[in-house]
Amino acid sequence: MIRDTTAISSRVAITLYCAIQSRELLDVWFRSGYDRFAWLILLLWILPIVIPRLLGQTHTVPEKQSLIMMPVALLLTLIGQVGSLHIVQHTGLAIALASWVPFSLYQGLWIASSITWMPSFGWIGSKVFYGNMFTIRLLLVGTAVGLLIAVLTRKHKKR
Repeated sequence: MIRDTTAISSRVAITLYCAIQSRELLDVWFRSGYDRFAWLILLLWILPIVIPRLLGQTHTVPEKQSLIMMPVALLLTLIGQVGSLHIVQHTGLAIALASWVPFSLYQGLWIASSITWMPSFGWIGSKVFYGNMFTIRLLLVGTAVGLLIAVLTRKHKKR
């Protein structure tokens, strides 16, 4: 389990780096008609990171998980930056944020639902479900977040 402050500091640094490299999200969210409220979806998406800590439930993330996810997040962010591939940078940010939650099979579903706050979903969704973008995003991310929070709180109650 990660208790070393150096390991936590490096996780914070990598997460912040990924967030800074994805800063164009703010511009897209406030200027694009398809992605207008995607920032709300991101706030909903990070609830599994925030809620257990607000409720006083400490979730220790295994060091092995952190050693796998953080380099992957950093690598994806760097590749996205070099290749100007924003979706790869956003995926790096999603993985960096997901590394703060203990691994479960539902975490994979939660990570996959991160596409809902990315501009690429707005572009694809504009072709498929034009008038219902926010509703579709809310439905997809709400389901994934609800399942993950239920799993995390159930694990904590078993202890």
